Amino acid sequence: MIGVIQIGQMVPANMIGLSRKTRPAFTASLTAKKGLTAKQVMIFDKVWLKTGDIYNPATGVFTVPMNGLYLVSSSMMSDRGTHLHCHLWRNDQKNDGVFGTGFSQGSLNAVMDLNKGDSLTIRHDGGGNENVYGLHWSMFSAYLISK
Repeated sequence: MIGVIQIGQMVPANMIGLSRKTRPAFTASLTAKKGLTAKQVMIFDKVWLKTGDIYNPATGVFTVPMNGLYLVSSSMMSDRGTHLHCHLWRNDQKNDGVFGTGFSQGSLNAVMDLNKGDSLTIRHDGGGNENVYGLHWSMFSAYLISK
């Protein structure tokens, strides 16, 4: 591997030029409880971190800004007395799932080889109405690991 030493650590050559201000990354959470219908996109309305215009809190869509390996994560908490079934979607393809029941939390973490322009969302699965708990117990995040 060709790289350079940067502050005492090896940095791959293809990551030179990316900094904490320019590396694609976002974290967003849900502020209030929501009722979900089948295939509804989760909208995480509180953005804690966003480098660039990559996550839209109005639509719940993360748009991949450059090719690379990304770590994508989500934690979803079900509401009292209910189940919650959600999946990570890449474009129109269902990927990893999250499940919770009665104030339990499901999590997903996936390293994904993504292409510029890919759209990632968390969508409700269930055929019936289910509730997701807010108050920042449910979240969605992603960041570029390597180009």
